[in-house]
Amino acid sequence: MTKHTAFIFFGIILAGLVGSLIWFNMNGKVVETTDGPQQFANISDGDAPVPDSPGEKRSPASKGKGGKSAAKPGATDPANPVAKSSGAPALVAGKVYASPEAAMKALGSAAGQKDFDTFVKFVGKDAVAEQIRSGVKTIIESPQLKLSAEKPMSEISKSANTVRWALNFVPEAGAEAKQIYADLEVKSKDAFAISQISLPLEMAAIERPEGKPASNDPAALSKPASYPPSVERVDALTIAHAFSKAVVGRNFKAARALSDPATVTDERVAALMIAIEEGKFQLKDERPLVVTLSRDDITWVLTRVQGEGSGSEFALELGRVEDKWAVNGLTFSKVLAALSDQAGGGNVAYSPIVEDPMGGDSLVLYFEFDQSGLSPRGNRQLAIIADILGQGADRVIRINGHADSMGTDDYNATLSDKRAAAIRRGLISMGVSPRQIVTEAFGETKPRRPNFNPDGSDNPTGRSQNRRAEVYLDF
Repeated sequence: MTKHTAFIFFGIILAGLVGSLIWFNMNGKVVETTDGPQQFANISDGDAPVPDSPGEKRSPASKGKGGKSAAKPGATDPANPVAKSSGAPALVAGKVYASPEAAMKALGSAAGQKDFDTFVKFVGKDAVAEQIRSGVKTIIESPQLKLSAEKPMSEISKSANTVRWALNFVPEAGAEAKQIYADLEVKSKDAFAISQISLPLEMAAIERPEGKPASNDPAALSKPASYPPSVERVDALTIAHAFSKAVVGRNFKAARALSDPATVTDERVAALMIAIEEGKFQLKDERPLVVTLSRDDITWVLTRVQGEGSGSEFALELGRVEDKWAVNGLTFSKVLAALSDQAGGGNVAYSPIVEDPMGGDSLVLYFEFDQSGLSPRGNRQLAIIADILGQGADRVIRINGHADSMGTDDYNATLSDKRAAAIRRGLISMGVSPRQIVTEAFGETKPRRPNFNPDGSDNPTGRSQNRRAEVYLDF
């Protein structure tokens, strides 16, 4: 082949290749691969759900010419008729999200439509139990409530397989702030799905006549929960959260109604409230609850609290009592340890509760050496006891005064009587009826700790715990 012939031959081949490329560009089709990057319209950075599993194709209806997504900012997906604004999470029922925050943003967008049916379609009908539907509808559709602009969502609890978050609704006028809980199933480290919607106990306990629709009336939204509440179908975590809020809020009646009287004494509930008040503790804003064990018949929860510059926690054990969840174990040694480190001046012991040698528990107030006057701490303890007694005139308490062994028997008997009388006067000054208080003096006859060391020397620490008055709630 001559050079001239070769030039013509290769020129024809090159021209054919160029022509083929032009034809395919004008008439060919783009083939979508199953392992390529997925497209999610209107999802801002960090809000993208986890991509569909390999091999799962997107619906052809979502594609335009050339296989590209036809969705535009602000468009409505025919398969999910929820209006979406630019940058908002995509509202697709059953989606798996890359983070709890992403899932809650999508849930907030659904709630923001102010339409209960739309909300249910998004989360799934089975995710909203029948007994709370009217309560959820009341919150979603109320014109007096809107999602908080400052804090639209917050984390409530965490366990191995589930996290609970809340949508926070604030009133525009005439109503109280409300929450809707959402349980998110932890499918993997970066995969979360909305599995269940629930309400705080104070909303779930509101009972309406059968068939009566939820009301948007501010008075209905502000209706206080009645205790003991209806808790037959309320889960353990909701009971734990309600109990913790009652303790921090000094609502003895509510906390008592949520605990098992056979295993948790009145004194123990009151002592926890006293300790929480003493430390000025509040529930932590983020993740106040940590579930350490969850089974069909038992749940363990740590309640995390934050004081002025320090945090602590108390432990709840919940079990089933007549098919209802109730707190049947209460441990707050860490709270007491934190308060013990901050004990008042002088040689005054501190622990708001002690074990009664005859069984049960008693509240306890301590005194300075040879003194019968109440300390500021003692008055704060009495304020909580007065609150409890003020909830029923039939409630009676016994106050037993005690002394250490320094001084004569007669002197200590008189001193212990003065200590019991000081508590009685303090309670009466706080509005408690004298008929609700019974006092008795024991002098030095019932020490809690040895007044002397084994070698016969003085034991100041032991004596400090004997200068006391014990309070028994005879309810």
